[in-house]
Amino acid sequence: MNADGTGDPDQLMEADEQRRDVARRFRSTQVPMIKLWTYYYGLGGDADEMSFDAYLNEALHLPASQVALIATAMRELSAGGDQ
Repeated sequence: MNADGTGDPDQLMEADEQRRDVARRFRSTQVPMIKLWTYYYGLGGDADEMSFDAYLNEALHLPASQVALIATAMRELSAGGDQ
């Protein structure tokens, strides 16, 4: 998928599924959004807080590289990686 959210239908469906999965996992954690964003940003993420929040609420697509960083941040915070 391109940065502007365009791509072939299969790519768009995969991106939507991935976004729903990340949003669902975020809602099931006890990690505050600002803490997750700060950790993600520290890993090299470049989405601002508003875009990050919109992504977690399934209202915005982010590039796959940024989604991977969000998933890493969630996994590490859930495992106590910030201690």
